[in-house]
Amino acid sequence: MSRQPATQIVDVAERILLDIRRRKLRAGDAYLGTAETAKLLRISGSTVNRAFQLLARRGVVERRQRRGTIVLDPQRKRPPNLQRVHLLVREDHLQAEGLWADGVLMGLQQELPGVELQFNFRPIADEAEYVQQVIDEMLRSRWAAGLVLIRTGVVTQRLVQASGLPAVVSGTLQPSISGLPSIDRDQAQIGKLLAEHLLKQRCRRFLILMRDRITAGDHLMLDAALQTLAAAGVVLDRVTLRFLPSDTEAIVAEVQKLLPQLGSALGCLCRSERLANGVLTAANATPFKVTRVPKIVVADVAQPDANTNRFPCIESSISPEDWGRRIGRLLLNAARGDVTSYQHEIVPVRIMESFESQIGLTQRR
Repeated sequence: MSRQPATQIVDVAERILLDIRRRKLRAGDAYLGTAETAKLLRISGSTVNRAFQLLARRGVVERRQRRGTIVLDPQRKRPPNLQRVHLLVREDHLQAEGLWADGVLMGLQQELPGVELQFNFRPIADEAEYVQQVIDEMLRSRWAAGLVLIRTGVVTQRLVQASGLPAVVSGTLQPSISGLPSIDRDQAQIGKLLAEHLLKQRCRRFLILMRDRITAGDHLMLDAALQTLAAAGVVLDRVTLRFLPSDTEAIVAEVQKLLPQLGSALGCLCRSERLANGVLTAANATPFKVTRVPKIVVADVAQPDANTNRFPCIESSISPEDWGRRIGRLLLNAARGDVTSYQHEIVPVRIMESFESQIGLTQRR
């Protein structure tokens, strides 16, 4: 499975598109092959190949056997209501957690042929000002454009809702937001499944690690996990909660401090893979004896893979490409003014086991 960052693929696709324009190629003309393009751009052939796939789904090129890469006219496939889609996301989320696997990007582009995709990185500070600036530029532009909001808070969602621009939320709608279509995993089911998994592992103490920036989806997951533990007879003083920044050193330091207090038969429910890796590092480095190593489960893994997962984790019941296609359909409906576009798709999930039980940890007696 390819794991190139989606932003890199979009960037390479735009560089290829600029080179096509620089060469003044027209529909039917041949362009460079994968190896030649990789040499020209000084990047790997696999990344170039994924960029060509993206451009093919956009309708910019066609890849033909024995003829190579042929330039097309993207206008022939472009939906009349959309020319560009802005993907609003925090860059640190992409870097730290690998949000938006390239498969999602491919599915979105397939549903929106001829439409340009553009990442817009929301800053940590002054996010509202930045989002309003993006909205104002879109409203002034001659391009018909839409927005995909990826793990956004209430302020961003409210600004986009008020703008009237076609938009889709990839994630949970925040409280008071109702006028935007959305698609999200079943967050309550995630909390329930992860808690049940730790209970089956006979854990008696529980450490729940969440990100320090909490959204409505986190509330749904956390409530369901706590309710599941309570229903199994776990009392409140057996559960420890921490809300930690996306910083490995900070995560390890906090977990190392907690492990001696929590003792054995410990289950760790982690919102992100970075939090889970922090627990793993802390457990290996902690200089004290434990009778059982922590059992770790993870809610958010960018591209779950049964052959490489370090921890049991949650996977969606649909593929990344299908996720992208559904976002595309919702966005097209919104651009057309279809009132049924304000729908909220909740995607069921399931547990995917790790390829090896708690790899990297050793029992210390």
